[in-house]
Order: sequence, then C-alpha cells, then structure tokens
Amino acid sequence: MLYALPFAGGIAIALANIALTWRLPARKAAEFYTLFMAATAAVYIGSALATGNTNTLVLETALSAVLFSLALAGQWSSLRFTAAAYLAHGSWDLLHVTMGMGANAGTIFPVVCVAYDWLIAGYLWWLAPRARGN
Repeated sequence: MLYALPFAGGIAIALANIALTWRLPARKAAEFYTLFMAATAAVYIGSALATGNTNTLVLETALSAVLFSLALAGQWSSLRFTAAAYLAHGSWDLLHVTMGMGANAGTIFPVVCVAYDWLIAGYLWWLAPRARGN
C-alpha cells in the first residue's frame, strides 16, 4: 500500500507524456524519449558523486554508460534499444527500492520511475516500427 500512490503517479505521468507526444510524427516522439533517456543517464553520475562513495560512483557510472549507449543505439538504429533502456532503468530503480542498491534516491521516486519507465518502454516498443521511416 505504501507504494500504490507513487506507482499510480508514475503511470499517470507516463500517460501524460504519451498524450503530449501522441500527435507528433513518430520519429519526433522517438527523439523526445531518446533524449530524455540520455539526460536520465547523465543524472546517475551526479547522484553518485553526491554520495562520496567510490563503489557507488563506479556502479552508477557503469549503469549510466549502458543507458546512454542504449539511447544512442535507439537514436541511430532501432527505437527498441531506447525501449530496452527504459526497461533497464525501471529495473534498476526496482533494485533501489527492494535491495537498496546504488545511490540513495529515496523511497518514492524510484517507484514512480519503475511505473513510468516500464509503461514508456512498452509504448516505445509499439512505436518503433512507426518511427523508423519518419
């Protein structure tokens, strides 16, 4: 019950983002989500630096590199790579909540991200064939 409201909030935010990008050409919507993931990846390093813990910095930097690489592959190849980045990011946030891994993101924000990321990942997977030619 503790996580129901943040999870619902993540779904609501994802649906709002989808509604905002729905009328864009598929390629432009794809670029928005890819850019958003690239920016998200960059935030990880800053969060890790704030901890002052070298192990956390290495872990978060490695994850950041993976997410950023997937976002680049999504931009240059198939949007399904960006969808995979959102799926991976949501999974990482789930590990924040369940196992306390990585930089401390609090208890609410990672739950919002899990819902948001997984819904967006599904949307991008669906959008990928449409975004290819636009």
